[in-house]
Amino acid sequence: MTSPRIAAIGLASWDQLLLVDHYPQPGEYRIVLQQESLPGGTTTNLAIALARLGATVSLRAVVGDDEPGKHLVAELERAGVDTGMITTRDGEPTDASTIIVSRKPFDRTIYWHVGAAIRKGDLLDIWHLFGQDVLVLDIADHPLRRFLTDLPAHSVPAVRMLGTLTYLVESGQPDELDVAFRFDTLVGNEREFQVLTGASSPATALEFVQNRMPGTNLRTAVMSGGDSGCRIATRDQQWQVPAFDVDVLDATGAGDAFAAGIAWGMALRWPWERTGTFANALGALATRGFGAQVTLPTWDEVMELIESQGRGAILDT
Repeated sequence: MTSPRIAAIGLASWDQLLLVDHYPQPGEYRIVLQQESLPGGTTTNLAIALARLGATVSLRAVVGDDEPGKHLVAELERAGVDTGMITTRDGEPTDASTIIVSRKPFDRTIYWHVGAAIRKGDLLDIWHLFGQDVLVLDIADHPLRRFLTDLPAHSVPAVRMLGTLTYLVESGQPDELDVAFRFDTLVGNEREFQVLTGASSPATALEFVQNRMPGTNLRTAVMSGGDSGCRIATRDQQWQVPAFDVDVLDATGAGDAFAAGIAWGMALRWPWERTGTFANALGALATRGFGAQVTLPTWDEVMELIESQGRGAILDT
């Protein structure tokens, strides 16, 4: 199997997870059933998911000068991610999230403790980052995202960039829609695509993006939909790729695993229906444990799920 080379720039965080039976009404309380303190962060989750599959992964991120930052870097190294470009910012805490996971309704609420993160002005090895099979931008700092999405047109036109919508939407920046169309491929969930486009439904959001693609860099938009699978649109085609049936414990990090699957397929230039199937399987398997990185699957586990649910033929396309 060819090992793709993928670089990612973005966020490394520490997660505090609390499991409750169901959310309280205002003024009520609920008993915490389980509590975990674990490595997390959208880009970190994606990088470890790719490394566990066998990709060669480089991560550019920033951590704080504290114990969570040290633990994050150690966990990345243990997973096989190249951490040589991760730097420590003195005087700042590592980025963190408190995540409330509820069984009734089955959902999550994330409280973001904004900490150290990469931003415009930080040193970047552009030639290494842009020289991989795919570069994933999962950046919270909008000026840096704007700079990096503009750069290939002038210096590295062959780079293939995958952009996530996680921090782009609701950024408060007037050009967020314009920046979204500078990527080669855009990945996000249904809510994020609706927020980006102002559309009233996922279908109309994807149609809006598809109709706007001509004349822009954007070639493909991938919309995850949880148990409804994912939708993929190029300039002249759309696919609805069904989800996989698994017992879900916690969806934290599932979207990051899904995005990792899209990056993998892009790097190997797979057909889009095959890529969507692979990404759906990766995201589904990531929900089996409590925490974002606990059950990120191996290659063999992904293949076993795809084969067990009668979808193996897509791997031959």
